[in-house]
Amino acid sequence: MKKTLILAFAITILTTFSGKHLLAQTKEEAGNAFNAALELSKTDISGAIVKMQDVLKMCATVGKEADSLKIKITTVIPVWQYNIGNNSLKDKNFDQALTAFEKSNDFAITYGDKNIEDKSEAQLVKLYTVKGSTLLKAEKADSAILFLDKALKLNPEYCKATFTKGQAFKKKGDNAKMTEIMELAITCATKTNDTVIIKAAKNMIGSNLNQEGTAAYNKKSYAEAVTKLSSALTYGYKTKDLYYVLSSSNNGLKKYDEAIESANAGIAMEEQTDVKLARYYCEIAKAYEGKKDIANACTFYKKSAFGSFAAFANDKIKNTLKCQ
Repeated sequence: MKKTLILAFAITILTTFSGKHLLAQTKEEAGNAFNAALELSKTDISGAIVKMQDVLKMCATVGKEADSLKIKITTVIPVWQYNIGNNSLKDKNFDQALTAFEKSNDFAITYGDKNIEDKSEAQLVKLYTVKGSTLLKAEKADSAILFLDKALKLNPEYCKATFTKGQAFKKKGDNAKMTEIMELAITCATKTNDTVIIKAAKNMIGSNLNQEGTAAYNKKSYAEAVTKLSSALTYGYKTKDLYYVLSSSNNGLKKYDEAIESANAGIAMEEQTDVKLARYYCEIAKAYEGKKDIANACTFYKKSAFGSFAAFANDKIKNTLKCQ
């Protein structure tokens, strides 16, 4: 019995001594591994990060005695990973940079480094947008939208991402969604007075409205044409062709004063030759004819009697209005 007690006591002492010795050895090894990782970081930051993560595991085994070392490790890992992203940016390797900043952002969140988190997110917003734009050029609109949404999730006020997303929906043929997104881009850009995005977004909406208006005109849906084309003008989209179609559509609705106004706006933008101006003068002549102002109708039919409009205008002059 006494031998058993003595043996048990001896084992307890040995175990305790061995545990303390193991703990001391592990703490020392953690410190050595930390220093080795620091040295490695001078030539291989990625490898050094892996080593530091191994040291963290060793610190967890050591316990509270390694807390100060643990703090040092969690401070350097996000910074090192962020530097990897910067180096990739300098080399213009944007895909590698994107992956690196995603990791530095994750490390920053895990280890509570708000500074690196903010800086990583700022880089990711730009890189997600660049990736979206690249995919859009490659005719991959759906994939582009996924990356643009990532950018906007991090920063809803990044106007360039919003604008590019609008372009993606245009590419998909979803003009209603394109208009909705471009309106958001205009609102966003207005806050920062980004006139480039404002102008580009308005132009895209206006161009789409012009296309829809012209399509309606070709179907003789003049009311719809006038609505679409007039809306295009409110976005600053002004072309000589738009004004011609708008003038002709207004004539189709018997809105003669509006037809004359639109034609004159087109004339101001057109090349000043008889042949080029003939189509506008013809619409003005039609408007005056509709208003029963024969004198002015004759004047403008004579001005329109050039090129492809000559036969129609001369018939009006000689046979319909019998102009002098």
